[in-house]
Amino acid sequence: MACPDTVTTKNLSGKLRLNKKLSDDIDETLKLQGVSYLKRTAIANFTLTLEPTQFTDDDGVEHIDVKQTLSGGLKAPVDIQLLNGEESPRNDDLFGHLTAKSWRSKIDDLDIDFLKEGWSEDILEDGLIARVVKSDTAKSGKDWVVNEVWGFAVIDDVRRFARRYKFTTKDRSEPIYVKLYYDYVE
Repeated sequence: MACPDTVTTKNLSGKLRLNKKLSDDIDETLKLQGVSYLKRTAIANFTLTLEPTQFTDDDGVEHIDVKQTLSGGLKAPVDIQLLNGEESPRNDDLFGHLTAKSWRSKIDDLDIDFLKEGWSEDILEDGLIARVVKSDTAKSGKDWVVNEVWGFAVIDDVRRFARRYKFTTKDRSEPIYVKLYYDYVE
């Protein structure tokens, strides 16, 4: 189902289910991030649903908290993003120790061409949600970086929530570029 026009990067809400047929395979990036074979197999065989909640706290900081569920009712940790551009450390159940920062970005402010492509018209006005997630190499033993943007794209005449990311690691000479598309469920 298409995302309604009322669901935007400034009003991210509803349930968004990963469309595996339209999306790129993420197994290689998960493997390079140190995710175990068992967890990667579960991710490949189940469907991810996102339930974002967007709000501004009492200090004026915009939040996007994303509840994540795999089909079958398997819950993943809530992904908490503060759109203030400040790097914060965390210990993620899937990826281990990392740092992350998120902010609003206009397409023209991005410096990676792949992240600028394929967005719907409303993104030109509302902008994207941008983030950089890095492994905390000293604590995790891994060395990777994800440059990611969230927005909306029209695929097969259907407006969908979309995520694009560039994954880099010293364990691989070339970056991996990934597109993920989600169907609006409710």
